[in-house]
Amino acid sequence: MRLHHLGEIDSAATTAVLTGDPDRVPRLAAHLGTVTGEWRKRGYVVAETEFEGRPLLVCSTGIGGPGTAIAVEELALLGVTRFVRVGTCGSIQRHIDAGHVVISTGCVRDEGTSHQYLPAEYPAVPDFGLLRAIVGAAEDAGFTHFVGPTHCKDAYYAEKPEGFPLAEQWRARWAGLRAARVLATEMEAAPLFALATVRSLRAAALFVCTDDTLGAEETFTALGAAAVAAARGAFSLESGDTDAKEERP
Repeated sequence: MRLHHLGEIDSAATTAVLTGDPDRVPRLAAHLGTVTGEWRKRGYVVAETEFEGRPLLVCSTGIGGPGTAIAVEELALLGVTRFVRVGTCGSIQRHIDAGHVVISTGCVRDEGTSHQYLPAEYPAVPDFGLLRAIVGAAEDAGFTHFVGPTHCKDAYYAEKPEGFPLAEQWRARWAGLRAARVLATEMEAAPLFALATVRSLRAAALFVCTDDTLGAEETFTALGAAAVAAARGAFSLESGDTDAKEERP
C-alpha cells in the first residue's frame, strides 16, 4: 500500500512497535527477529521482522505528538490494529533510576496533539487488555519495571526551565507531578492513546528511564528487553482480537 508519509509498504503485520529515533528501528527489528523488509520516507523508517513466527512492524515516529499521530494513522490504514510505544523517558520519582522501565496506565495530557482528537476532560489511557498483557510479559522477563501514570509534554527542555519566563510555574508543576505520584515524563504516549481511542485501536506504552549516566548500549539493551515484552504481550492477544477497523463508527 502507498501511504502518504510512510511510503510504499508491503506488509501483512497487524502489530507495530513504535519508537522515536529512526536509527533504533533497524537494530530493534534485528533484535526481535529476522528482518524481512525495510522502508524509508520523509524521515520515517519502518522495518518488518519475523517475531516468533509472526510478522511485526517496527516504526519510528520522530519526536513528539504530530509525527506519532501520522505514523499511527497511516499504519492503521495498512491494517495494523495493535500499537506499543517503546521509547525513553525522564524519571519524575526519585526511586525510579536510569535503566528502569515504566509502563504507562494513562497520561497527564500536557501537550497539544491529543487535544485534536479528544476533549481535555477525556483521559488518555492505554487499552486495558494490552496493558495487562504487557505487564505480564514484563513480570515474566524479570526486569525492573514500574506501572502507573505518566506525563506527556511538547517541550523537552521544560524539564530544566531555567531562563524560561514561566520557570517558577514549571518548577512548581514538576513538584506537583511528583507529589501526585506521576512516574515519568515523555512526549508521545498521550497522542497515541487518544488516537487509538478514537480509531478503535489497541495501544500501550512502556519506556526506559534515561539520564546522563546511562550509555547508548545500556539504553539499547533495556529498550530491546522492553520491545520483546511489548511484542509478546501484543501477540498474546492475537487469537481473541477482532479487526478493530470493522468496529469504527
